[in-house]
Amino acid sequence: MNNEEKILIIDDELMPRYSIQQVLKGRYTVFTATGGREGLDLMAQNPMDVVVLDLRMPDMDGITVLREIKKRYPDTEVILLTAYASLDSARSALRLGAFDYLTKPFDKDDVINVIERGLQKKRDLSTKKLEHEDLLLTKEYLTQEIESVRQNLMLYYDGTIKALIYAIDAKDHYTFDHSEHVAKLSSVIAEGVGLSRLEKDKLQHAAIMHDIGKIGISEHLLRKESLLTRDEHIEMRKHPNIGARIVNAVPFLEDTVEVILYHHERFDGTGYPEGLKGDKIPLTARIVAIADTVDAMMRDRPYRKALSYSQLIDELKKGSGTQFDPEIVTLIIDNKIKLL
Repeated sequence: MNNEEKILIIDDELMPRYSIQQVLKGRYTVFTATGGREGLDLMAQNPMDVVVLDLRMPDMDGITVLREIKKRYPDTEVILLTAYASLDSARSALRLGAFDYLTKPFDKDDVINVIERGLQKKRDLSTKKLEHEDLLLTKEYLTQEIESVRQNLMLYYDGTIKALIYAIDAKDHYTFDHSEHVAKLSSVIAEGVGLSRLEKDKLQHAAIMHDIGKIGISEHLLRKESLLTRDEHIEMRKHPNIGARIVNAVPFLEDTVEVILYHHERFDGTGYPEGLKGDKIPLTARIVAIADTVDAMMRDRPYRKALSYSQLIDELKKGSGTQFDPEIVTLIIDNKIKLL
């Protein structure tokens, strides 16, 4: 018994309407309406928990009213009033969403019983709805907490990785800040070839780590000012595989593996470590390959001075289709990708 629970009785006949009202009076808040339109207007002002609805009414038949109630107020339970002659209609109405039906003449205890069962179903649905909303809020909270933890972990990983990168760059004073410059150039090229913001961010994160494998290369080789010997070249070429093994062991860095492993592949298939050719080389690795070479050409080396921009463009033209992806080179030559 709950006086706050609202029952609406819709019936064009006074006696059934009045009888049910008297049975429920004092138990619940009871409203009455003499027809379907009046009942729907009343519900627009006062949400109802249960509607007791006569099937046969002159202004709107009960089936039509039932459909409207279920369309507008799907959580409201509907109990039908019917005569024996219209039991088939009542059963059809149950298939349309009515909770149950009462036959005229009805018994007081039957009315109370069916109303209480309808209200209990409404209560159970409301409880489940609240529990579902609580679960959604809990899920949202946990998702936010997990994302916060992930972001914190990423900050720690980024800090660790940057420390390693600075350590690598410091081993070769000719390439100080090289990794950061390559990351910035890669981002510019990525935007020029139409990568999405997410793809561009992932690429920039990978590009800054492209030479992380050099942590496993002798400092003597990294600092050597003269050209490398054949054996020294073989040793230096190990750094992509070393780098890939390092990041493979670190969660959240799986997106960086292809760039680290393949940024020394050449478009004509003569690069290393696997000799991939053309489109077999991941686009991200092709982008970093150009950014890596461009940054190297823009720096003074023991055996040459930094190239001018026009000389840099000439070198890209020479390497187009052999060392570099020709489509990216064309975008740079046509100034659709501005490196400076």
